[in-house]
Amino acid sequence: MQKARSRRLRCGLLPRLNYTPAVSDEDCLVCREIEGDINVPGGSLVDDEVVFAFHVPPLDADPTPYLGHLLVSPKRHVDHFGDLDEAEAARIGAVAAQLSKALRESEPVERVFAAVIGTHVPHFHLHLLPRYVGTPAEIRWYAVDEWEGALRGGPMEIAALVERLRTRLRTS
Repeated sequence: MQKARSRRLRCGLLPRLNYTPAVSDEDCLVCREIEGDINVPGGSLVDDEVVFAFHVPPLDADPTPYLGHLLVSPKRHVDHFGDLDEAEAARIGAVAAQLSKALRESEPVERVFAAVIGTHVPHFHLHLLPRYVGTPAEIRWYAVDEWEGALRGGPMEIAALVERLRTRLRTS
């Protein structure tokens, strides 16, 4: 159970070349990923002046993460949801809606859950977790990635999913 909880709480972002956050913390995982110090398969889904969105990467503790687990984060280093300015909050909401729609239209997803946990990484990030068709009814929203039939994948599967989502985003 602890491993599954750890899997739900982790964070990661994609690298962006030649980007320096206005406010950064050299020890912040998210800032390091935005700065390009950490590579994630598939590349970014959204990368604009305000927001960076990507698929959760494989990590040593979880080499095959739950497919479709996306993160949306402001580029500016802020810790709490309430620390976002109005433009950041609006853009994060719009991107989350676009990504949720893309997940539902490109994958066999019946619902997309959104969660802000904020206990392990001091850089705000919104989790998007799809509930795939066929997930047993007794599996709660926060555990869709924990049951034995949960869809998981490594770098190649993540990259393929990200490309399907990117294609859907371009055609919407």
